[in-house]
Amino acid sequence: MDEVRNVRPIAGGMTGLVVALDASAQDAHRFVLKLYRPDPSEPDSMDREGSDPVWPALLMTRIPGRRRFRPREVGPWLEGLAKLAARIHAAPVALDALPAHRLWGADDPLPLPAWWSKPAAWKVAVDVFRGQAPDEPVTFIHGDFHPGNVLWKGRRPSGVVDWLHGCRGPVSVDVAHCRINLWLDLGREVADEWLEMVGGAHHPYWDIADAMSWVPDTRTDGLTRRRRYEAFVEAAVARLK
Repeated sequence: MDEVRNVRPIAGGMTGLVVALDASAQDAHRFVLKLYRPDPSEPDSMDREGSDPVWPALLMTRIPGRRRFRPREVGPWLEGLAKLAARIHAAPVALDALPAHRLWGADDPLPLPAWWSKPAAWKVAVDVFRGQAPDEPVTFIHGDFHPGNVLWKGRRPSGVVDWLHGCRGPVSVDVAHCRINLWLDLGREVADEWLEMVGGAHHPYWDIADAMSWVPDTRTDGLTRRRRYEAFVEAAVARLK
């Protein structure tokens, strides 16, 4: 490899640090080095991306583009997300070579949050989460599809990152995960418009399952986010009737 220069951090989080590496004077080769650190909530993250547990790191080609969370024009942005999701789900991937999708938090106790206002809705949501998932066709899914994992260049997506949860599973898994992120960040109207963009029937089970796999923490999530989360779960429960 050519001499590596311009090493600089570009992201960081619970699971590690991401740095950019530019090689050669002309920047002909651009890479991203992801350095892991232990995260109790995702103990198998290194294994999922094939990283050596002795020196947990992953070297990747750097994709041009930036994340976009609050676009000026929501409609075209959602359309771009929907088209990108459709391309992922139609990719010719050997499904037998992929792990099956599994629910996060399926064995957690899920006690009623102290800030929750309608206990009955929470009980229904937990019961649904513990119950049987709808029988839906299985295909290739990202497993963590949401705006934070999509890069944009201009008005079009330029790439998708964080593939450690890629697996075989129902398309509804990606739809629901993107939907709750849109609801929490931009509100119900945008989340509902996303459903119209992706089309087809969407069983509320998937919204509930995604929500129950992660519950807001009062230490890190503000009141607005907690109330939006509660409204998301209550809306999914209401759609069960």
